[in-house]
Amino acid sequence: MSQPTVPSEDERSRSGLLLQMDIEHKKPVVSSSTGHRHQGSLETIVDFNHVPLTSSERTRGENIFDRILKVSAPAADSTLPFDTTKLLRISLEEIPSEQGKDNFLNYVLRNHDPMEDDTEPRHFSQVLDSLEQVVPESSSQPPEWVASRSAELAKLLVYFFFLPLKGQAAKTPQPTPHLTPVGDGIHTPTLNRISKLRATCLARDNHRCVISGYFDQATAEDRESFVDDSNRPLTDGEILVTEVAHIIPHALGQSMHENAPLSSEKSKFWDVMKMFHPEMEHLLNGVEIDRPFNAMTLTADLHRSFGNLRWYLEEDSHQPKQHTYLFKDSPGVRARVNPMFRPRDEGERVQFVSANNTDLPEPGLLSLHRACARILGLSGAGEYIDKLLRDDEKNRLGRCVPQLEQGQLDLAGIVSWRLASFIKSA
Repeated sequence: MSQPTVPSEDERSRSGLLLQMDIEHKKPVVSSSTGHRHQGSLETIVDFNHVPLTSSERTRGENIFDRILKVSAPAADSTLPFDTTKLLRISLEEIPSEQGKDNFLNYVLRNHDPMEDDTEPRHFSQVLDSLEQVVPESSSQPPEWVASRSAELAKLLVYFFFLPLKGQAAKTPQPTPHLTPVGDGIHTPTLNRISKLRATCLARDNHRCVISGYFDQATAEDRESFVDDSNRPLTDGEILVTEVAHIIPHALGQSMHENAPLSSEKSKFWDVMKMFHPEMEHLLNGVEIDRPFNAMTLTADLHRSFGNLRWYLEEDSHQPKQHTYLFKDSPGVRARVNPMFRPRDEGERVQFVSANNTDLPEPGLLSLHRACARILGLSGAGEYIDKLLRDDEKNRLGRCVPQLEQGQLDLAGIVSWRLASFIKSA
């Protein structure tokens, strides 16, 4: 796979690439061709507490968004194995909340507005007025910066949000319930908290994987006889090792020192999280990420594939708000999964029931997981991230920052740098 090249300083000035500025810790630059001072950090672009868009603003915004992607498509970045314009389009379609869709429109359009200045953000209607003047309704002679801006916004989402989301999947420590774990360089209060979470989720889920129904091996071995929570005898064929699985990965939460500020990398991740589903932000503040509503009991294989966004749970529209879901393969995955290892058929119903009145997995978090799985599957960006992670696993060089050599962007370095930033502050 060819690597994206790093533009020259002059090219960066003309296009104002967000991703390059973030990677190199540069300040925003001024586009010499448009006078557009592009922002270099996500948090300065959108006020996530803004008043929701009016119906008229939303309609105009969606129309301009569509025009931007149409004129950008012919000039899409050919060095990437996924369609950046498709990723942006599918993101708007799949974001699970109306406020999130408004935020995303606001984010994309402000980053294409040639008159936007992050020192004094303009009213959204002014942004729309500007873009209606400069973005053509067809692909004929669009401004050069429109396509490059769209591509860089898509890559920013991939590198700062989707990459850590997949890269930190299924890496929750698995301490033994009720025991105080020892060391391994992980903060003891964190391990104690996760140990309690595992025990709580096991009890809530009847000591079974909520998808496959396998009974937890450690629990079975601790009992005088192999029986489940209803005293029904267990056979060897229905017992497996289970794990506590976070919906939003544990490593993306607060640092091990619970009152410490978030790292720069985590701040960027949470900026996108707030943009996609602002209603969920308050649920995961600090140690709240290790609460039962963000976790469930899964076998190790299902934990890994869930975290890798290979399957998701979709709320059953026939039983809304009943914690009933349909098991769904992520787009493009089904053909590559051996039927022997499929615990559920496509569309099979899954219902969560609490055995002890503990909070069940939060529907809003599962809807966000579903959206991410579909965005990455339908755009092809998921396979791209998987390859980056596989290459990183093969080529661990111990680097903590990306290196720019001979005009190329060192993607392996970026992956290691991104993931190390989360691990160090977990």
